[in-house]
Amino acid sequence: QDWNALMAQITEMYGGNLNAVNHVPPTSNLYDCAMQLNMIRTGIEKAVEEGTKADRTKVELITNVSHDIKTPLTSLISYIQLLKQEEGLAEHIADYIRILDEKSDRLKNMVQDVFTVSQAAGGQLEVNMEKLDLGKLLYQTLADMDEVINKSPVTIKTEIPNDPVMVQADGQRMYRVFQNIIGNAVKYSLAGSRVYLTLKEEGEFAAACVKNTSSHELLHGLDFTERFFRGDKSRTDGGSGLGLSIAKSFTEACGGEFCLETNADLFVVTVRVRKG
Repeated sequence: QDWNALMAQITEMYGGNLNAVNHVPPTSNLYDCAMQLNMIRTGIEKAVEEGTKADRTKVELITNVSHDIKTPLTSLISYIQLLKQEEGLAEHIADYIRILDEKSDRLKNMVQDVFTVSQAAGGQLEVNMEKLDLGKLLYQTLADMDEVINKSPVTIKTEIPNDPVMVQADGQRMYRVFQNIIGNAVKYSLAGSRVYLTLKEEGEFAAACVKNTSSHELLHGLDFTERFFRGDKSRTDGGSGLGLSIAKSFTEACGGEFCLETNADLFVVTVRVRKG
């Protein structure tokens, strides 16, 4: 009976219930084991509490720093815009201003991405769920990215049903999800290859899938959704390494599933959203 009580507590703790206790009497030969198990439980609770506190502090720090950077950055961008309007500038000065404009815009986007990721990590991301046609959203995303896609050395192939595929999600968040995924595929695909975008229904979910062939070798075991992750450390494309992390966070915030798989140099991202 004492052994069963001890095993029941172990089973509950393994399942995530750290509040599980046992009632092994002091006269039992298993009493010392029971007390040590209770001490382990207390230690785990303390570690989880400290870890949660550390994560909360980290999120608050990132949020505050991102917010503090925004004010001087906004002023910097405003003065750069004024400089761009000046006439009669020397060619090399105009070139300096152009570079400043590009770099400040990149910094602005990066700060916004960091702020967004910190919100998602802290559970503070605002989500407005609505009923929307996922196929129409994908077409809209492609249309808005038409200039970027046309400038790239790849071709987009789509397989999207003509009939509406209605889902329950936040339209703005999911737009950003597919903007990041498609942008990532277009930017890092092998020149002359094709990017495939498909949409189909899978039971109670609608699954949108983006497949592309990477321009560089994909090493096994890497987490491409990790924050600030760069698959190629030598990249100087201006990316922040937050695109797929944001896409995953937004998908999960909308109650969906984000799956990323690699097979040799094939890069596959699947987003499943609950139908509505």
